[in-house]
Amino acid sequence: MSETQSGQGSADVAEGVVSLPSRRFHELDALRAFAMLLGIVLHTALFFMPDAWSKAYSAEGYPAEISGIYTLLFFAIHGFRMPVFFLLSGFFTALLWQRRGLRQLAIQRLKRIGLPLAIGAFTVIPITTFAFLCAFDVEEASLFWWPFIWLETLSHLWFLWFLLWLCAGFILAAKLGVKFDNPIIWWLAIPLTLVPQLLMHEPVFGPDTSDGLFFNPIVLAYYVPFFVFGVFLYQRDIQVSHWWTLALLPALTVVLFSGLTLLYDVKEDWAKPLADVFQVAFAWLMCFGLMGLFRLIAARERSWVRYLSDASYWLYLWHLALIVIAFELLVDWQVSVHLKFTGMVVGVTVILLVVYQFGVRYTPVGTMLNGKRTPTRSAYRVG
Repeated sequence: MSETQSGQGSADVAEGVVSLPSRRFHELDALRAFAMLLGIVLHTALFFMPDAWSKAYSAEGYPAEISGIYTLLFFAIHGFRMPVFFLLSGFFTALLWQRRGLRQLAIQRLKRIGLPLAIGAFTVIPITTFAFLCAFDVEEASLFWWPFIWLETLSHLWFLWFLLWLCAGFILAAKLGVKFDNPIIWWLAIPLTLVPQLLMHEPVFGPDTSDGLFFNPIVLAYYVPFFVFGVFLYQRDIQVSHWWTLALLPALTVVLFSGLTLLYDVKEDWAKPLADVFQVAFAWLMCFGLMGLFRLIAARERSWVRYLSDASYWLYLWHLALIVIAFELLVDWQVSVHLKFTGMVVGVTVILLVVYQFGVRYTPVGTMLNGKRTPTRSAYRVG
């Protein structure tokens, strides 16, 4: 990890705009898209895990070794995906602050996060809920309630709600003159993540999930250090070296399996707190390791990567409803479980990419999600 210059913007007045080169962080754009797209893999894996959706197992009764593969895949992704996402969100929030100032930052976040969440509350969430109700034969008391289901759950859009709170807290802190380039953040962010992790109780590897409008503050507190650390990285202009890619090896072997063993197989009182230590270590090692990996493989601009980066937001918004539908269509097919899984992931991704290209990218919806994109002669080849 290298530091090329110290804090540039926190010494200025909070509302001021610092003149900085308009550099695009291609590797971090790509990593953010990767984290979003992994959501499709994550939620598809849920349908092949024991006790996740009972209908899957009553239909075929998958062997334990098969379901175990998808359980491991789910926990591995869940353990790092949102920590990576919120760290990058902090980084890009700091970038917007220094390039445009707090006022424009607030406006941009409301456009890109608040507005999609508000619209999604009456479209994405009810449609996704309806898909679940139909697929799993759940009776709902009243059709009238579906458009307002967001009052009960934000489903997979909970992260947008969290982002709004984190951005609001950041803007308030910046207004109060908080210095985000203080080196103490480096030393405190990682151990502070352990505090909320110790207070979590869901039997999963990684952070608890809180998808309600009135969320569990412990879960939000877990993501705060990642977000603040992302701000710190930008403020200090710290670049994660590609050598950090090596952190992926211990993370995905020793740390992951030690944490899982302590969490599920050791029944002593001391096992859970120690498992929490491994879960936090896993999240941070994966953050650094993936930033290093993407600096190694994605630092150069590639049109198709940038296109996927733009499309990933749209794909994540709508993927869950289509996954439920795909599962309902494939559950009784007498084909390989792995073929079903791959077909669901690829099929949903391709369908949403086609819709994005021809019905979203150059429309007001695309502008809301990613900013205005102008079609070119090659638009329908690479976006």
